[in-house]
Amino acid sequence: MNSFAERLRQTRILRGLTQKALGAACGLSQSAIANYELGTRKAAKDIFALAHALDVNPIWLANGTGPQESMAAPVPAPSTNVLTEGGRPRTMIPWPFPNIPPEDFLSLSDASLQLIENAVRSLMASLRSR
Repeated sequence: MNSFAERLRQTRILRGLTQKALGAACGLSQSAIANYELGTRKAAKDIFALAHALDVNPIWLANGTGPQESMAAPVPAPSTNVLTEGGRPRTMIPWPFPNIPPEDFLSLSDASLQLIENAVRSLMASLRSR
C-alpha cells in the first residue's frame, strides 16, 4: 500500500466498515471518505480522526511509515450500545441514544444525517447558553 488513499481504503475494508460508517465514526460525510480513497482530497486535516476511527497509527496512515498499530492507550470497554457495521461492534464511539438503533441512523441518506447533525448542534448550543 503505497498511498494514503490505498492505506485508508484497505484498512477500512479490513475493519469491515462502509465509507458511510467510517464517515459517521469520525465526523465526515461518506463523500469525503470516497474522495480521500480516490485521492482527490488530501488527508492532513482529518488524519487524526480517521486514524482514531480505524484504530491505526496516524503517521502510518498519512505517510506509510512507522507501525500500523495505534499508539494510543487501550480503549476502555464500551457500553452495550456502540456504533456497529456489519454486526461487528467497534469500540471507537459509544452510541449515545439507547432508544435509537445505530442501524437506523446509519441507513439514512447523507442529507438526512446532515439535517440531524445541524439539529443536534443547534440544540446543544441552546442548552449551553442557559
